[in-house]
Amino acid sequence: RPAFSARAGGRADRRAPSQTRAGTGRGGAVVEALQKPADGSQAAARRQLDASGVSYQAFWISNMILVRGGSAAMADRLARLANTVELTAPQTFHIPTPIAGTDEATIDAVEWGVAAIRADQVWSTFGVRGEGIVVANIDTGVDFDHAALVGKYRGNNGGGSFDHNYNWHDPSQVCGTPSLAPCDNNNHGTHTMGTMVGDDGGVNQIGVAPNARWIAAKGCESSSCSESALLGSGQWVTAPTDLANANPRPDLRPHIVNNSWGGGGNNPWYLDTVNAWRAAGIFPAFSNGNSGPSCGTSGSPGDYAESYSSGAFDINGVIASFSSRGPGEGGDVKPNLAAPGVNVRSSIAGGGYGSFNGTSMASPHTAGTVALMMSAAPSLVGDIDAVRAILDDTATDTPNAQCGGTDDDNNVFGEGKLNAFAAVDQSPRGPVGTLVGTVTNASTGDPIAGARVDVTGPSNRTLTTGPDGTYRTTLPTGDYTVTASAFGFQSGTANVSITEGETTTQNFALTPATSF
Repeated sequence: RPAFSARAGGRADRRAPSQTRAGTGRGGAVVEALQKPADGSQAAARRQLDASGVSYQAFWISNMILVRGGSAAMADRLARLANTVELTAPQTFHIPTPIAGTDEATIDAVEWGVAAIRADQVWSTFGVRGEGIVVANIDTGVDFDHAALVGKYRGNNGGGSFDHNYNWHDPSQVCGTPSLAPCDNNNHGTHTMGTMVGDDGGVNQIGVAPNARWIAAKGCESSSCSESALLGSGQWVTAPTDLANANPRPDLRPHIVNNSWGGGGNNPWYLDTVNAWRAAGIFPAFSNGNSGPSCGTSGSPGDYAESYSSGAFDINGVIASFSSRGPGEGGDVKPNLAAPGVNVRSSIAGGGYGSFNGTSMASPHTAGTVALMMSAAPSLVGDIDAVRAILDDTATDTPNAQCGGTDDDNNVFGEGKLNAFAAVDQSPRGPVGTLVGTVTNASTGDPIAGARVDVTGPSNRTLTTGPDGTYRTTLPTGDYTVTASAFGFQSGTANVSITEGETTTQNFALTPATSF
């Protein structure tokens, strides 16, 4: 554990990188803008620490050095350096202990929370389930081979093969030394990920955006989350690395990161990280805290104006007693909105399912909704302000005067109850068409289940074929390159054109790979 934290001076200019469109080097520009001032302002402190043989960990995401085992004399020497802004004691944050809930009735295997925000109507009406979008969580880890999650994992290459590089980060090495594959020793991270993307293809339709893909960082060693693990995870989300924590790839950053953790309010320690995400075009979703029903109980980092936090309501639309209330930082209305957070059934470690209560369960509903919005309207990718505005405008107004505010924006429900259908409907989707097809074995004609279909063009998608070998997605109009691949087969590629209101069919008959 760090003995103290030294925050250095030198501020990054994120304005220019944040004005760069996603996918055109924006992530790398943000990383460069952060690393340069950190390298310069930390140099003197690093030299002293190296000379003294003191263990430390330096971060560019927040221009901070966490010192392990340093003496009072060392702290005094660092404090005297010109670039040292402050020394603080190490902090620990918490995953709220999941409150056991009871299973509510499902609607055609769709969980009540998914139906309450009308996500299932998004699927049927707009043909969108999160295709082409990557979500991440900073949590207790994920049971990556859970039936409801394994097919959505970005590290799943198909055919039982996995590549965890750039898809998994365990800064405290709880899951192994080295930590080579995702694990979850708490259930919490598996549960929140399931609410975002989970679907076992059968009776467990637990996720809001079941065709989005996921990656994960274990920022919480168990029910507690160390400062170093959270900073390391926040940095990794901005620029994912390989399993050796080397060779960063900001181009592989997620579109959305869910954070169902926090601490007491009015603590700005994670603000640099949230601002880095926003500059890189990553949507920062946070739970608002479980310290209700009193007012002024919103927790950090959810209470930042820059974060988008969720309160919790139950199956009857009633705010949960535990749901933290605003106001937030600087009197800002918090939460931003409320989402299902009572008796939420989702995946848990070990392959099972469980129902939990908490704003931890609410935030993934919001994160999943953002995945649906970005999938339906690719122009929203990286445009955090536009996404927030649509979420705010389409939330169902829910008056509550307990903690101040107005009927349409108050410190209990925020802007109101999350409405995924209205959010997608109001997103700038533009003209779209449909791409469908079947992937088969060229030798036998049998369908290939679990084949990967990569679509690149005006909007990118990565799809997986169903048990019958079929795939389907809604795309903005334009010209695309489509590639189908499967373990044990040669890949196939075709060019297609998507026309407004029309369905384009592109089948693939893949030739079995030659073995020697």
